Amino acid sequence: MSATMTGCVSATVTAVNLGFSGAFVEEWLYSWGIAFPIGFALLLLLSPVYRRVVESMLH
Repeated sequence: MSATMTGCVSATVTAVNLGFSGAFVEEWLYSWGIAFPIGFALLLLLSPVYRRVVESMLH
């Protein structure tokens, strides 16, 4: 889930900043390489919190 989210967001931001030039893929992979570990760590840390919040709202 975090790979998909960070990949889409980093691709979007890279495309907005550079357009679809010859350097797009290289710059996107560089950005995704930074974003993915951060997104994955946040997913691991925050998903239990969000799960409890949602469960408390539904019960």
